[in-house]
Amino acid sequence: MPTVLILPPEVLQQILLHVHDGLRQRQFGGFESPPRRYELKGIDFRKNLSSLRLVNRAFCDLVTPLLFQHVAISFDSGIDRLRAISKSPLRRLVRRLDLCVKLRPVSGFESYWAAIEDETDEYLAYLKRLAIVIHTALPRFSEVKVLKLDFVDIPYDDIDWEENTTDLFESLATAVRRSELDKLDELDLWLPLAFDFGYFLDNEDADDCSSKPLFRRLRYLDLRYEQSTEEGEGIEFRWMYPNQEYDKYIRKLLPLAPNICALWLQGSDALMLDRSAFSPSHRLRSLNLESLSMTGDAFCTIVHQSMETLEQVVVRGVYLESGRWKKILLEMCKLPLLTHFYIKTCGYQAEGESAHFNPSDLGSRPEDSIIETTESDDLDAWRALLKRLRENKLRIHGIDYSEEDELEDLRAEREEIE
Repeated sequence: MPTVLILPPEVLQQILLHVHDGLRQRQFGGFESPPRRYELKGIDFRKNLSSLRLVNRAFCDLVTPLLFQHVAISFDSGIDRLRAISKSPLRRLVRRLDLCVKLRPVSGFESYWAAIEDETDEYLAYLKRLAIVIHTALPRFSEVKVLKLDFVDIPYDDIDWEENTTDLFESLATAVRRSELDKLDELDLWLPLAFDFGYFLDNEDADDCSSKPLFRRLRYLDLRYEQSTEEGEGIEFRWMYPNQEYDKYIRKLLPLAPNICALWLQGSDALMLDRSAFSPSHRLRSLNLESLSMTGDAFCTIVHQSMETLEQVVVRGVYLESGRWKKILLEMCKLPLLTHFYIKTCGYQAEGESAHFNPSDLGSRPEDSIIETTESDDLDAWRALLKRLRENKLRIHGIDYSEEDELEDLRAEREEIE
């Protein structure tokens, strides 16, 4: 033990970042998002850090900043924990603050949903308290850099659901605007419907409480909604707020953050992006798109704007309203810094301008797990991009990763799914 402690604190903290039992993997594999900034994501990570913290004073001093860099507040932890930490000197150690309904599991969603449904009244009471306490608690976390609001799975009651929903999101949006968290550079908004992002836009009475300064200083932005008002989707009673009509709110939010270097976007059934969604100032290093549609022109535009910066692109379930995948992928072949690219189940919208490129026998070819297309040159462009990736990796990192390795990974993934 004394030998370990003679190492520089910076080295010891890097070692302590690995005292978990690996990351939980989803049942069917596929792309696994790595831990985000300041996120304690590993299995038993907090438990192991807490045990090390009790070893001696030296370990306590080393572990405490790591253990409290990420604080997650949910129904299970309770509002009292948020209030206690916000009043404690430990609040100055918090770099990532997650506020959510209930911590999401990687698997076992049946029990997750059952817990929420069985205690709907208790969860609603928690959310009502949070909507009040956040106004005094949030401004105290002056060192926070990442704020995540995950309320995709909020419960609804039978009578006052509309009022409760409005009160919660208006309160959250107002608290974030007024918190004056000067070091905040990442905002993750995970909400039920596209309509709910409207609460974070300025209205006519918002001159004294504008969202613009907040979004202008962001470097990382994550916007996603996962619910739908379509028949059989679970929240049909919010039918007056269809995603098809209100995805415009996301297109309005994006240009408010011209200085972001990383962007995550996820829809459910209707999120559509065109050129209006992107600011001419956007220069991205990382782009992650999932479950949405997009014009080919918009995709090419953001790639071209980020030509000297883009390093990572992940696209899953992205369908083009217009344009060709060939053009997009060949444009990406020009990216000098791109070293990570993942594409899964993308294609063409069935009713868009490019619908004629959509194959009638979906799923009959192995390549459909990559791009669903009638055009072989779309896949030729994908292979050309893989070649460019290998060249970039070799030039930048000295890593030589062959096309056969890429294809073998895809085959193994497909077999695991089947």
